[in-house]
Amino acid sequence: MTVFGSLVLKLYITLVFIREGDLAKLIAEAARARKPVSGRLQKLLRSDFVRYIRNSLAHGTFENAIVGIRFSGGEKIVTATPGFLDHLATCLSVAQLQAAAAGLRRVNDR
Repeated sequence: MTVFGSLVLKLYITLVFIREGDLAKLIAEAARARKPVSGRLQKLLRSDFVRYIRNSLAHGTFENAIVGIRFSGGEKIVTATPGFLDHLATCLSVAQLQAAAAGLRRVNDR
């Protein structure tokens, strides 16, 4: 079995450490700057599957499974592949960087 420690850390930073409201603001800022990833991320973050992963990281449990990582909390259990989780964390990081760049551009334009 593979240990996915770095992947869990990336997910925690992008989904939990930057709170959901702050992340939504960053993505909205990127959307206003017409960054290409932001629209897709807004849809993705609204999905129940991603929200459940976030809540499991913050308040539930997670463990290695044969096909990836199993997230559980309460009655529901979901499993996600490492590829999907890595793509999710990478896209969220890109959106955060795009939003930060858009915010800096606005400050420099003043």
